Amino acid sequence: MTEFLLLLLAHVLVDFYWQPTRWVTDKKEKKYKSRYLYLHTLLVIVVSYIALHQWKNPFPAIALGIAHGAIDLVKISFDRKGSLTWFIADQAAHLATIALTALVLTSNITLGFEAFMTWFNTPKTLARLSGALLSLSPVSFLVGILTKPWREELSKLAPGADDNLANAGRWIGMSERLLIFVFVLVNQYSAIGFLIAAKSLLRYNDKSTEPGIPPAYISKKSEYVLVGTLMSYTCAIAVALAVQILSQKFK
Repeated sequence: MTEFLLLLLAHVLVDFYWQPTRWVTDKKEKKYKSRYLYLHTLLVIVVSYIALHQWKNPFPAIALGIAHGAIDLVKISFDRKGSLTWFIADQAAHLATIALTALVLTSNITLGFEAFMTWFNTPKTLARLSGALLSLSPVSFLVGILTKPWREELSKLAPGADDNLANAGRWIGMSERLLIFVFVLVNQYSAIGFLIAAKSLLRYNDKSTEPGIPPAYISKKSEYVLVGTLMSYTCAIAVALAVQILSQKFK
């Protein structure tokens, strides 16, 4: 675990703090021809070597640095728009190589895999993972179906209204439900009240400045957001409580 944390610290420093924006821009433009790609790879090797402080064995740091550079090259070659999917895939690949390097250093690859599978295959872990996933997209669809009549009513009041960011409500809802799911599992119900209060403050001065938007639209939209929020929170709490019950029953 120590080796993994040391390499993770080195990765965060090199990838996010010690990589200037001009390096990233140059890599995207020139790809494998960019000198900064190789300089970044070299920096990963040096920092990882120092972090591990295994002075007589530089090969793990060298292998990790080469893997890091190869992953970055794949990302900049195929990620044209800087998408979230590629960012997550890139970081997941880096974490996988860090974990593999740490396991090789401790000679516990088989034991580490067996420990992970033992942890993963427990009812408690499976229940929590399933509950977290259920709280995200499935609940979004459910709330969307339940609130559809009010969305249609709002669209009739102001057909041309365009006062929302694309998919922002869906992402906000999923983030809120994930937080609530975690809060319930750790028995921090007061934090849910804080989350509700914070959202209420953000919505307090929510007024449309677009011309032609009737006052009735503004008040009804606030009610629509409130109803959707309460539905969303109720579903998240219900799922989390169900997970808690299952976890306690199948310990």
